[in-house]
Amino acid sequence: MAQAGGERVHLKGEVGSMLTKSQPNPTGCLFQQGKEEVTKEGGKKVKINKLTFRQYMALVYIFSKLNTKGEYPKKEEIKRVIGFSSDRMLQITLKALEEKGFIIFHGLNCNPMVEITEEAKKYSSVLVDKLFLTNRYVKYDDIKDKIGTIPKKSYIKVATSFLELDLDYLNNSKKIVHRWCDLLEDFPPSLVWSKFKEYKLAPGHIVLDPFAGSGTTLVTAKLLGIDAIGIDVNPVASFISEVKTTWDVDLQMFKKEADAIISALIKASGILDEVRITTKAFENMDTMELYQWLKPRTQNDVAFTKERINEVKDERIKKLLLLALIVAAREASNVSFCPGTTFYPFRKRPSFLDAFRNKCEEIYEDLFTLAKIDKDYGEITIFNADSRDISYIEPNSVDFILTSPPYPNDLEYTRQTRLELYLLDFVKNMEDIKKIKMKMVKGSTKLIYKDSCSAKYIKKFDSIQKIVEKLKRAFSDKKWGWDYPRMVEEYFGDLYIVLENIREVMREGGYALFVVGQQTYKKILIPTGLILAEMAKDLGFQDITVETFRTRRNTLHDIPLKEEIVAFRK
Repeated sequence: MAQAGGERVHLKGEVGSMLTKSQPNPTGCLFQQGKEEVTKEGGKKVKINKLTFRQYMALVYIFSKLNTKGEYPKKEEIKRVIGFSSDRMLQITLKALEEKGFIIFHGLNCNPMVEITEEAKKYSSVLVDKLFLTNRYVKYDDIKDKIGTIPKKSYIKVATSFLELDLDYLNNSKKIVHRWCDLLEDFPPSLVWSKFKEYKLAPGHIVLDPFAGSGTTLVTAKLLGIDAIGIDVNPVASFISEVKTTWDVDLQMFKKEADAIISALIKASGILDEVRITTKAFENMDTMELYQWLKPRTQNDVAFTKERINEVKDERIKKLLLLALIVAAREASNVSFCPGTTFYPFRKRPSFLDAFRNKCEEIYEDLFTLAKIDKDYGEITIFNADSRDISYIEPNSVDFILTSPPYPNDLEYTRQTRLELYLLDFVKNMEDIKKIKMKMVKGSTKLIYKDSCSAKYIKKFDSIQKIVEKLKRAFSDKKWGWDYPRMVEEYFGDLYIVLENIREVMREGGYALFVVGQQTYKKILIPTGLILAEMAKDLGFQDITVETFRTRRNTLHDIPLKEEIVAFRK
C-alpha cells in the first residue's frame, strides 16, 4: 500500500520533463537520513533533511503545484500553506530555501517568484505530494459505501505453538505487554521486577505509582499477582496504563475485528490515494501541527482506521485497537523524540498499515500467552488525576511505591503526546491542553502559569534557594524567554506536595522509591536525588538512601547526569 512520502510518484508536466534531463533519481534517498544531498551552485552540498518544517512545507507545495497544475504558486498561496501572514516571514523562508540550493528566488512580486534548481529536480519523487493540493474531502461513510463488501482474510498471524511461560523471561526480556506502548523516559520493566523481589512484595500487598506513565510498575505488579493503583494527569498515559492492564478479552473477537479493519483499510487504499478523508480529531487539531506529525496520505490511513474502530461494539477490544492505532500513527509519523519533539519528514519509517498490523499481532500474542499461564493476576486501578491530590486513596493503605516523576529537563510532556490527545478525543483545542498542563508537575518552563504557586513550600531549603540564585545570575542577561529559576522552585514545590500526600496513604514501615534525574542549565547542576532525599527527611521519612541507577549524557556539555533511585521508609 502506497504511503505519503514513500510512494513513487509518476511525474508529468514541467517537473517530470525536467527530471528526465537530469541524473536518475537516487532510489531510496528518502529513507537514508543524512544522505539526501542537493548540490548548491558553487559545488557545496546541503542535506534535504536539514529543512525546517515551514521550509519543507513551502518546498512541497511549490513542487506539487508545478507538477499538478503546471505552474508555480502565488505568494498568498504559500503564505496560507506555511501559516505566515506577513510577506517578511515568507521572504525569509524562500531566501533560506535559495541559500540551501533548492530554488532560485526572484522576489515576492515577480512572476514566477521562484524556480526549482536543476539539482533539486532530482528529488521530485520525494517532494511532490498530490494530496497536498487536493480539495476533495470526503466522509468515512462515503468511502465505506464505495468499497462495498470486504472479503474476509486473516492478517493477524501468530505462532503460538512454542510459547515461553516463565514470568521472569516474559517481563524482563520479552517485555510482555510492556512492549505494546512506551513513553519518553520510561524506566525498564527489569528495574521494577528486581525492586519488587528486593523488597519481598507478594500478593496481598498494595503498590502505588503516582506517576504511572505507560504503566511499567502496574503491568509488572499485575503479572506478579499484586494489586496496584496508578495515577497520571495525562489522559493518554492513563489510557495506555488502563489498556495494558486489561487482559480479560475475547481473543477470537479481537482477532476478527483486527482482521476486518486491516481488510477494509487495504480495500480503501485506492480511494485514499486520491482524496482526503475528514475526521473530527483532525478537524480539531491545528493544521500546521497535524502536518508536522503526519503527511496527508498517512492522515488518510489514520482517519479511516479511527472511524472504522469506532464501529467496534466491545469496549475492551475497541480500546486495544485504539492503542494499536496511536502507536502505529506515531511510528509512521514525521516526528522523533530525542528527547524533544523533532520534525523529520524524511526519516525511515514503516507504513501505518504495517505498523498497525504488527502491533495487533503483538497484542494478540501477549494476551494469548497470558491466558495460557495458570495464575491469578493482580487487580489494577487507574486514576486520571493530579498526583498532588490523592485524598481519594485510603489512608495507611499502601505498602510500596515505585514511581518516576517528570525530570526538571524542560520537556513539556503534552507535546510528546499531542497527536494521541487529539486522536483519542481527550482534547478539542489548546484550551483543553492548557487545563492538563496546569495540573502537571512543573518540570518545564512551558508548564508555569500565573497561578502556579508551589514554590512557597520549599523556601526553607537552602540547597534549592542557592541553585535558584545561581540560575538567576546565569540568566540575568535574558530579558525574554523561559524562567528556569522559577521552574526549579515550582518543580520541587510540586514534589514536596506529592511527598506530603504519599506519607498519608503509606502504611507504617512501607517503602517508597522515586526514580529521578539530574539536570543542568548553564552548567549549573540540579542534584534532584539529593534534594528529594532532603525533602523526604524534612517530612519525617526514615532510612533514606540515594542509589545511582544509570548515567546519561547531555549533548550540550560533558557533565554526566545521574539517574538515581531515592528510597525512604515511613
